[in-house]
Amino acid sequence: MGFAGLEIARSGMHVNERALSVTGHNISNVNTKGYARQQAMITTGPYQNCVNYQLGLGASIQETRQIRHLFLDNIYRNENTSFGYWETRSKTFQEVQTILGDPMGDGLQNVLNQFWDSWQELSKEPDSLTVRALVRQRAEALVHQINHLGSQLDKLQEDLNQEILVRIKEINIITSQIADLNVKIMQEEVCGDNANDYRDQRNLLLDNLSKIANFEFTEKQNGDVEVTLGGYFLVSKGEHMNLVAGKSATNKMFYVPQIEGMDIEIPIRGGILKGLMESRGDVSGSIEGITDPTSTAVASSVNIVSDLKMRLNVLVNSLVTQVNDLHKSGKTLGVPPSDGEDFFTAINPAYPLEMGNIKLNDNLVDLDNIVASQSGASGDNTIALAIANLRDVRAITDTSGVVSLDDYYQTIILIVGTGGSEAERTAENQKTLVASADSQRQSIMGVSMDEEMSYMMKYKFAYSASSRTMNVIDDMLETIITKMGLVGR
Repeated sequence: MGFAGLEIARSGMHVNERALSVTGHNISNVNTKGYARQQAMITTGPYQNCVNYQLGLGASIQETRQIRHLFLDNIYRNENTSFGYWETRSKTFQEVQTILGDPMGDGLQNVLNQFWDSWQELSKEPDSLTVRALVRQRAEALVHQINHLGSQLDKLQEDLNQEILVRIKEINIITSQIADLNVKIMQEEVCGDNANDYRDQRNLLLDNLSKIANFEFTEKQNGDVEVTLGGYFLVSKGEHMNLVAGKSATNKMFYVPQIEGMDIEIPIRGGILKGLMESRGDVSGSIEGITDPTSTAVASSVNIVSDLKMRLNVLVNSLVTQVNDLHKSGKTLGVPPSDGEDFFTAINPAYPLEMGNIKLNDNLVDLDNIVASQSGASGDNTIALAIANLRDVRAITDTSGVVSLDDYYQTIILIVGTGGSEAERTAENQKTLVASADSQRQSIMGVSMDEEMSYMMKYKFAYSASSRTMNVIDDMLETIITKMGLVGR
């Protein structure tokens, strides 16, 4: 055994001390987010070749291995991308439903009903100033509700647009950190070591990126990770390319992600960023430029806020136009009666009659100017009755055919409710899939306290045994050295 035995015992103490250190590192990071447990890979040491045999010289640490599963990482990130998309859409639908306040609440439908009912009352007493005052009051409430609804949807659309800018900045911060970690990892591993803690930090950043958009990640043999989005490299080795918030070709007020220095929009196909862009929409939602405002064939349910605004503006424009046409066709209550005027007018005549741009005609301050009569004769309720019946007149061409104002608004509520329910249900399903994928990952990469404690006991006993072996060999050598030659003196 001799001095070779000391080397064997020393190597046993060394590898078990290293293994205990790794185990302690795992235990101390049991609650660290993104941490993957590590394992000291112990292998046999070198052999000493003698004349007729080989003499083993103990054990050594081959590497400190990080325990994780690349395939499960990819599954988790793919599901996380879908979850980010559907969660964003679900939140937007919740905001929209709160703004509309329908079908259960004091939303636009309730104010519309009161407006139609006031004209119905006027048809019963066409000469009553009290009822005319009620008509004007209900009309003011309708105008306020419509304009307030438009301002809230405008603000929601702007908030979504600003969040896109925030997410673009977040992407730049994360990709910069990944590029820095690429350099650190390659510097650590160029000599054959494993930069496990740096890799954990980088993998956590990759997980975070996966929820924002449909990034693609490729790890090279040298430890470098390349990050691409829409076919464009954002990270390669220690270099990263920033995104900027460019102007949309459809609407210059809206942001779209572009590569810095390139006037090209990056195609986004998933994640929070895609959900935000679809929630905001590609256009403002105005009916300006639509040749037939009564037709809603252009609307869809993909771009949530802009499509909703377009549908509501079609409703408002149709309602205002029909009421104005009837109101202008009759006579006022004055003596002598005069021709009726527009009941609703534009706040800014340069823009169409839609949410945020309608008001009552200033001349209606004089209640006699509210038209209820076709001929001007006392008791004539022709116009008031016609306006009251507009709620049931089929005047808007929808995908299902020609529908009334009330039916069309109910279709809007149905679209919002169905879209919100679908987004919420899908988001919950995706959340479950993400949790399941992460659970599978954690079963492999997560730190188990019971397992680590058993390793700690194993390495501790092995270290103690190696130290006792060294003591025995030391005593043996001491005996040999001090006692040799004493016999026969």
